[in-house]
Parts: sequence; C-alpha cells; structure tokens
Amino acid sequence: MLLKNVEQYISELLFEHDCVIIPAFGGFVARASSAYFAKTGNVLLPPSKSIVFNKNLANNDGLLAGHIMQKENATYQQATTIIENFVSHCKHQLETQKRFELSGLGVLYKSAENNILFEQDVRVNHNTNAFGLPAVSAIKLVKEEKVVIPVKPNLQYRTTPITKTPAKKPIRRIAIAAVMAFCIIALLFLVTKENPLNSVMASLSPFKGNSKTLTETKINNTIKQPVVAEAKKEIVVVKQPVVTPDTVSIDKTSVVKATEVISEWYKQPYQVVVGCFAVKQNAYKLINQLEQQNLQASIAGQNAKNLYVVSVAGYADEASARKKLLQIKEQYTSAWLFKR
Repeated sequence: MLLKNVEQYISELLFEHDCVIIPAFGGFVARASSAYFAKTGNVLLPPSKSIVFNKNLANNDGLLAGHIMQKENATYQQATTIIENFVSHCKHQLETQKRFELSGLGVLYKSAENNILFEQDVRVNHNTNAFGLPAVSAIKLVKEEKVVIPVKPNLQYRTTPITKTPAKKPIRRIAIAAVMAFCIIALLFLVTKENPLNSVMASLSPFKGNSKTLTETKINNTIKQPVVAEAKKEIVVVKQPVVTPDTVSIDKTSVVKATEVISEWYKQPYQVVVGCFAVKQNAYKLINQLEQQNLQASIAGQNAKNLYVVSVAGYADEASARKKLLQIKEQYTSAWLFKR
C-alpha cells in the first residue's frame, strides 16, 4: 500500500472525529471554530476546524489501525506494520528535508529550536457543516466623514452675502440726516438774514449761541451711531470664515505624519517572530489572534524557505530585539529572533 493512502485515511477520520493519533509519532487534534473576519487580510472565512499537532499524543487508540483494516481488508498486524512504515518515512523526511507535507492536511516542519510544528492547509475544510462556503474577500470601506463634514458649514458661511444687505441702510440714514441738517441751517440763516428785528430778537434769545452747537451735536450723533454699528458688523463677518479651515488642515497633516511613524517597525533588520507559514491566509489568522490580545503584529517578509514570517516587534539593534524576545517568550515560548 502506498504511504499516500495513510495521509488520506487520516484526513477522512478528521471529518468525523476530533482526534486522530499516529502511534509512536503524535496526534492531530481538531477543534470547531466559528466564521470570522480577518482584519489584516480583509477575508471573511467560513466555519471550519482548526487542526493542531501534539507530539505527546503517541499512545495507540486503535482508531487509525481499525480504519486501515476496513479500507484495505487487512489484519490488525498488517495495519500496525503499515503505520510503523509511515512513521519511519515521516521522521526521515523531517530529519533530512526539515519538512513533510501531508496531502489534505498541511505541512509538518521543524523550527529553529528543533520542535515539530504543523501548519494547516486552509484550502481543505474538515467541518462538514460548512461544505460549499468559500472564503470571501472584502474591501474595507474608508470613512471620510471626519474630513468632509467640518468643511461643509464653513463653505456655506463664505457664500452667504451677510454684508451686502445691511450696508445700504446706514447710507440711507446718513443721507436723510444730512439733508435735514442742511434744511435747518438754511432756514435759520434766511430768517436771521432778511429781518433785522429777528436779528435783535435772536440776539436776546438764549439759544442763539448754542444753535450751532446743538445742530452739530445732532448731526454728529446721527452720523456716529450707524457708523459704529456698521463697524461692529464688519468685524464679526471677517472673523467667522477664517478660523475653522486652518484648524482642519492642521489636523489632517498630523494624522498623516502619525500614520507614517507607526508603519515602520516591521521593516527593521531584527524581528521578534512567533510563527512562519507557507500559506499566507494562515499568517493572517495568527495576526488576527494576536491583535485580539492587544499585540501589534504584521508579516515581516519571507525567510530563506519562502515561509511568511509573522512578527510582533522590530528593532534596528539586536540588544533591544533580544530584550523584547524575553518578554514575548513569557506568553509564546516558541518565539525566536529573525535577522533579515
């Protein structure tokens, strides 16, 4: 029997069972996971089974051997021999090639600390309740209301003709007051000029010396009040449309500069890595889990084996990177330092 058949049998068992043990090698544990949206990759993933590899599950439970006996019409001893040959082949590939691909499951590979790690093939969904539901790519909508909304009211204030209508009223009032003042002065001049008796009576009148002063006071009061009111209106109109546009332009620039500073850490030469993946969607999956734990994470490129490197911190010097690595290892013991 070909060894490829054993890989197929393991995959078939994971559709119906949550744990499949390979004696003297390890076990695959499946756990149902709900559909979720990966923010980093903008991908909506359907319900599935998350499969992990545990090397400590090495005791024979008879599940795999019984399935081989049924499919191959073999005895228990023959099924056990087939499993032993498959385990020897897996270990040989991991020692020589550092990786072993299981068809329909994923890839087993050795890390820098010589630990056996497993990367699931997300193209095969072992959740029978999600058959026919593919992953859907979504484009994130960018909200621009914060920049546009403050500008609209200011444009309305600029186009409103506030100064045109009230500008005509003070001019009309000043003209009327000037005509009235001129008529009063002319009337007094004619009366005092033509009749000598009126001149004598005018000299005896207590209002003679103050007539000019009273007339000038009326004129001045009549003229000054509209001018002051007009000046106040002009000051208010000039101040309103100038302030807000400057504020908007400053906020927009500060936002752009802040964005440029934040997006530089994953380009540094020393990266604190928590995982490497051959499939990019699996890298996005881990990044989403790290973001839910309030950790910054990003793909920091690919290593020499063309695996996508998931990093949680980047530094220009090795000392700072190793200090951060000690902190991350408290939560992720398999984390290591990666140099570009």
